[in-house]
Amino acid sequence: MRTLVLASVLLLSMLAGTQSQAPAPGMYTLTIQVQGVDQDGGNIGVLVFNNENGWAEDRTAALKDIVVPAHPGTVTVVVPGLAAGTYAVSIAHDVNQNHKLDKNFIGKPKEQWGLSNNPHATLKAPPFKNCTFPLTGNMEIFIKMQK
Repeated sequence: MRTLVLASVLLLSMLAGTQSQAPAPGMYTLTIQVQGVDQDGGNIGVLVFNNENGWAEDRTAALKDIVVPAHPGTVTVVVPGLAAGTYAVSIAHDVNQNHKLDKNFIGKPKEQWGLSNNPHATLKAPPFKNCTFPLTGNMEIFIKMQK
């Protein structure tokens, strides 16, 4: 009898923990496939913006700031807890882990980077509006790294 009660309490506590981790209604997950990472080491830094303030490099202005270990090939980054809306994503391969996209003396990136919608850029990130996409449910996007 004692074993049955203990098992019931354990089962209820497990179920309660599972229920508390369920996503909130109206919240979605964005899965980002970061393609073409060219070297091992460092981190992939992902900034999610919901407006143009600070676009594309200001970590303090980003809605979400996620860092995952880098490895060659494709790196998957999961961004949970986003409400329906319009977003843009910027990515940098922070090889030396200094929390910024390193650039040379004329402003050209020395580390790989990428933006949602995969626009081409040279010295300056394209405007926020060129990189936005609507999020209306769970979604997967693909961003190709550039240098």
